[in-house]
Amino acid sequence: MIEIRGLSKSYGKLKVLKKIDLDVKASEVVVIIGASGSGKSTLLRCTNFLEKPQKGTISIDGTVVSHKSKNLHLIRREVGMVFQ
Repeated sequence: MIEIRGLSKSYGKLKVLKKIDLDVKASEVVVIIGASGSGKSTLLRCTNFLEKPQKGTISIDGTVVSHKSKNLHLIRREVGMVFQ
């Protein structure tokens, strides 16, 4: 299970993600849709630690992970993302 709590990301003064909470259960398929510029790609990049969020936590199977996690490459192998 992936649990995202309070995820926030800004670029300068532009707040792209504002305290996002999201739960994705094991084997669940999720589609993120929204208007252009609404933060969909930023959410995916932060979830897979391709970008560092400023605030919030991401837990996978109950373990909090971050861009500093030593096993990040193993986590990335388990997450599939398709960008537009």
